Amino acid sequence: MLNFIKETIMAPSTRSSNSNVNQNSNVQGLDKDPDKQQQRATAKMQGYKITDNERTRKYGIGANSLEMLLQKAQLKFPLQELHIYLAIDGFEVSDDEYFKSLPAQTLFIVAGPEAVITTDADFEFEKMRQQSPLLKVSDIFYEFIEQHPDKFRRMITEYEQQKQRRALDNGKAHLSLKAEHLEWFEGSEERFQSKEEAMAMRAQTRVRGYYYKTKEELTRNQLYRQNAKARQVINSVLDQFRYLLIGCDYFSMIFNRKCQLKHEMLQQQVGEEQPDAANVPNKRLRQIIKDYTSRHAILDEWSVSLCTDLGDFYCQGAYSDNGNNCSLRHTINPYASRENLILFQVWNLDHQIELSRSILPALVANVKELVSQPQRKCALHNKRIVDISVLEYFLEIFSLKNLKLVHIVCHEKVQRSNHSNGRLLCGDCHEYRIVQELMDLQKSDTTS
Repeated sequence: MLNFIKETIMAPSTRSSNSNVNQNSNVQGLDKDPDKQQQRATAKMQGYKITDNERTRKYGIGANSLEMLLQKAQLKFPLQELHIYLAIDGFEVSDDEYFKSLPAQTLFIVAGPEAVITTDADFEFEKMRQQSPLLKVSDIFYEFIEQHPDKFRRMITEYEQQKQRRALDNGKAHLSLKAEHLEWFEGSEERFQSKEEAMAMRAQTRVRGYYYKTKEELTRNQLYRQNAKARQVINSVLDQFRYLLIGCDYFSMIFNRKCQLKHEMLQQQVGEEQPDAANVPNKRLRQIIKDYTSRHAILDEWSVSLCTDLGDFYCQGAYSDNGNNCSLRHTINPYASRENLILFQVWNLDHQIELSRSILPALVANVKELVSQPQRKCALHNKRIVDISVLEYFLEIFSLKNLKLVHIVCHEKVQRSNHSNGRLLCGDCHEYRIVQELMDLQKSDTTS
């Protein structure tokens, strides 16, 4: 059973980028303003790459604006309604200022507005999956989990007990570089040079998955499709989510053992003291957002690592458990061996307030109330509402404020009685002011 799990646990995570029809990004709706055409004509040309969603063809294209790129992409891929997406994460590029902030040689995917975008990571994994008979059975494996959850939990529990009896060697857990522990970097980790880098990317991938799930559910909602004002609000919320995620590096630190700030749960497990410094992203935009959020203590409490300096992770227990204590004392160190790294896939980040059942429905309900009852007063300041609590929803969807790392045996998939804390805000609400100031910082940085 263990050998079966080792190679089949990682299933592809094809993401949906279901964006609204944006006439500014449609080739048929290009701007005819002579002044803007003159500005584009004098802008610096850069080289980019475009491909289709199936990667059947790839072209190099020179462009100095989003409009020019769309025009040339239309010649290579004659679609009726052409949109472009970033190959790295599937995000649609529809704004010229954002386009100009992207580096040369950025790879774009050309597709229609309803396309299910296959990112670079998804494409490489699917290619590897097609070449490996073991990976092809991953679908069977997940079907088995869904149909026989109790049996699967028993199998995992038995393996954990066997692992404890065998006292697996952790002699290589402290090693970090690829040259020091080659077998750890087999498969999808080959492109990384250190374990910490690979684990940080795994954390980012999970958090990105929540973003795409949120975007998919919100943009497929009936309110989004039928109400223009609601669509504008939801698009703004998604943009703010994205920039907050950029600012915290998609919470890459939660699986990174070199992050000096540790979750308070670790103090209960191993008695460690929490240091005062944290790793800071090195890009200018991330630095600006990080500095601002640090000054206002927006994300610091949740920008922490869940593992010890050696790489030990501890299960935080089932939803029904009190606090962060697992009664079965599950623990794992994915830094120790390739086997542990693969088994770490069955450790889930569990939304305590459920994403699909509580958070997103509450968000949509607040958007509906905002656009249908704009004269309603804020419950805190008794002033007219102007927005929804974007920061609270952000923390509930993406951060350790609401996420708990649990072994699959402790992941209780039952309907829960708790509710989202998101609400409607007025201009005097502290949360509204700090998010607006943060977005103003981002805008000033992209235009400078």
